[in-house]
Amino acid sequence: MHISRPLSVVIAACATVALSATAAPAAGPLGIGWAVHPRIDTGMYSGPGLSTPRIGTAWAGDNVAGICQDNDNNGNRMVLGIERPGRNGAQWANTVGYIWDGDIRENTDHLPSCDVYGRSVHPRIDTGLYSAPGLSTPRIGTAWAGDDVAGICKINDNNGNRMVLGIERPGRNGTQWANTVGYIWDLDIREITGNLPDCGTA
Repeated sequence: MHISRPLSVVIAACATVALSATAAPAAGPLGIGWAVHPRIDTGMYSGPGLSTPRIGTAWAGDNVAGICQDNDNNGNRMVLGIERPGRNGAQWANTVGYIWDGDIRENTDHLPSCDVYGRSVHPRIDTGLYSAPGLSTPRIGTAWAGDDVAGICKINDNNGNRMVLGIERPGRNGTQWANTVGYIWDLDIREITGNLPDCGTA
């Protein structure tokens, strides 16, 4: 089920969505995505493939923002999601990762393909991909200078610095899976990202 929004919020967000045919869903008070809920405690992975690093947990019943869908190398669906609440002392709120579709209660057929999702941005230097938008969150990968990164949404860290949730498209053979996801420091991105939708926090 898509997160409901007041009509005034939807109208205000239309201009943002119109900026790109592949733009993320409209920003709203509850953030981007569709609310889905794991039916069991399940892993969150940095890329949509077998043997990609597990970077976190989506706990049974938690609110997860389902953003888009991709397939692993065996054709099994994975959902890119933001685990909203996290766990104090264990995992940051708004940790992002790919989740096995079979571990989600809701039907996710309607989610857009991650292959065409987001707005193309480019790192100006080799920079880190982080699992969550906060200081001291784990670095889970790299967005290389000049690579095509799908900018999904923006959020501030706990010092008010903007981070962009992005998918590093090409990856590197033997080093990092294609379509690895993570938060990137906005200052390390060439393009202006102010018109990306808000990731939201709830």
